[in-house]
This record gives sequence, C-alpha cells and structure tokens, in this order.
Amino acid sequence: MLEERKKIMEAALDDFSEVGLSNSSFESIAGRAGLEPAVVRALFVDKETLLKELFQEKTEPMVSAIAMVVQEIEDPKELIRKSMEHLDRWLLMNPKVTKLYMQSSLEGSEVLQTIFQKYMLPSEYFDRLNQFIAEGKFRCSDILILTTLLDSLIVFLHMMRSGMMMISPGQSFEQIAQQRFDAVMDLLENGLYTY
Repeated sequence: MLEERKKIMEAALDDFSEVGLSNSSFESIAGRAGLEPAVVRALFVDKETLLKELFQEKTEPMVSAIAMVVQEIEDPKELIRKSMEHLDRWLLMNPKVTKLYMQSSLEGSEVLQTIFQKYMLPSEYFDRLNQFIAEGKFRCSDILILTTLLDSLIVFLHMMRSGMMMISPGQSFEQIAQQRFDAVMDLLENGLYTY
C-alpha cells in the first residue's frame, strides 16, 4: 500500500496542479497513477483530504528547514533574508507545488486556509516572527499582513514563471528569480523611498 500511496500522491500533484481540485477526479488521479479508482478511494476519503495530505507532505520539509535555518538568528533583517532565500530556492526546485498552490488559491479553496492554519502557522518560524513583533523589531505589528507581504513578494514571482521568462528573454528563470529576489530584499531592508 505504501507504493500505491506514493503513486497516488504524485499523480494527484500533477492532476491538481494542472486542472485544480474542482476539475480533478479520483478517476483521473487513478489513471495517472496506473491504478484503479477503488484503490484511491480506499486510501483517501475525498479529494480535499488527499489535497491536505499532499500539501502537508510537500510543505512540511520546507517549513521545518526554514525553522532550522533561522533558529539561531537574532537580527530581524537576517531572519527575513535567510527564510525568504530558503523559500525562494524551495519554490524554484518545486514548480509543481507552486502551481498547486496557485490552483488552490484561484479556486478559493478552504482547504488552502486549513493547510496554512494546521501545518504552516504553528511553526517555530512564525513563533520567531511573533517574538520580533512583540519586541517591536518590525514596524508591522500584524503577523498576517507581514506574512502576506513576504509571501506575495516571493511566491508571486514563481507563480508567474512563464510571464517572467517572456519579460526577460535570454535569461534563465534562475537568473530572473535571483535578480527579483535581490530587488525585493533591497526594498525590504532599505525601504522603497529615497530622500
């Protein structure tokens, strides 16, 4: 059953990231996995449960790695930089998960909200951000606004991969991503305005 579960998870990642949760089916996932739909149903109650488990499996290593990378950092700027660097690299290496995130966001899926609340928000990283907020080290005192800002600056680029490639022909996406990341960090660390 472990091998079947692995095949289902990979097939679901492909299916959900290409057509979204609402347009996907156990039949299409089973077909991609080379299994019978009954096997998918036996392992997962419904598509929402499968999506939750898929997100948990794919994002948990990234959330844990970010927590480890930043656990000893006391400077808020360095904490943001290191965590965003790690997220940026992870998104670069996991384009299907980025696409899955985009598809789930576009559907207005409550599943995505549940995933953030259950697997990503209760993390050492968010505890550290809240600690810096409590100590007055960030001008932004709302964790939701802060994380939305950081996510939008980094994740949006990866969601717009093909558009970025069209805007900057002749450059690899890795080069484009690095340039955009450097610009985002410059704005975060030094501000938008010059005086």
